[in-house]
Amino acid sequence: MHARPILLAMACVSLAVGLASTASAITIRDDRSQSLYLNLGSQAIYDSVGRIDETTKSSAYIGSGTLIAPNWVLTAGHMVSDATGLKFSVGGTTYTADTWVWNPNWNGNLSMGYDIGLVKLSTAVANVTPATRYTGTSERNKVGTMVGYGMTGTGKTGATTFDGKKRAAQNTIDGTYGSTGRILAVDFDNPMNKRDNVYGSATPLNLEGLIAPGDSGGALFIDSLLAGVTSFGAAWDGKVNSDYGDIGGFMRVSSLNAWIDSIIGPPISGGKTSLATGPTGSALAAAAVPEPATLALLGFGLAAVAARRRMK
Repeated sequence: MHARPILLAMACVSLAVGLASTASAITIRDDRSQSLYLNLGSQAIYDSVGRIDETTKSSAYIGSGTLIAPNWVLTAGHMVSDATGLKFSVGGTTYTADTWVWNPNWNGNLSMGYDIGLVKLSTAVANVTPATRYTGTSERNKVGTMVGYGMTGTGKTGATTFDGKKRAAQNTIDGTYGSTGRILAVDFDNPMNKRDNVYGSATPLNLEGLIAPGDSGGALFIDSLLAGVTSFGAAWDGKVNSDYGDIGGFMRVSSLNAWIDSIIGPPISGGKTSLATGPTGSALAAAAVPEPATLALLGFGLAAVAARRRMK
């Protein structure tokens, strides 16, 4: 890691609707074609990943989610905890949610590893096979495939545009972030400057990339199994824009499967709820990535997107 004072800034990666320019998900290597990442995202094993459209009392947001049962979608807690309405688009059809829940320990603190939620659809999805969840504990050093509907750009520019297409990129799981063991972490390795390669191997994968605004709630697959839920982006330079050297944080599905099973097992009815009961999972042992002592939470909201438009 870099031997200098570091400020780690973190930001949720949902995207405010209506102010962004026209895009797709995931920032990519600047020396690779966008078509390669589009083709990876269109593979049948990732058909379970869909787009979430969220409305709140004050705005609307785009995020991502993964079908894990015919009428259940796994996503980020921050995608549902303030929602007044949710729609999920997958397999060419848009479904309305009638119930959404979030882990009872989710309180807005991204570093605790509880940024996870579930969405129950009013109609079961018939033409898409749900993803199978990862249940092992050996994620570290494996290749993960990130899938989502967020912004795109390159490692040089960071996330700059949005067109709503699904993309996928790959990254090596460098370890767990923080002390809980519930967050998987990756960094965006730079093929031209090893100073940007903070964690693990300094060699980028052929289709290296990173999550971006709008990928919130999207998927991280390992060996075709759903192993992570996109939660936040982070940066050592204090500027979270998904460029080279930035970091992606994912809720570790293997540490939260008990809570997920407690929700999607018995039927629930009614509107949204935070559900005050149910297992919350446990921290699993894994090598932790370096964590600076100072954290600054940064929201990616209306003002940030408007400023980005004015710069174009």
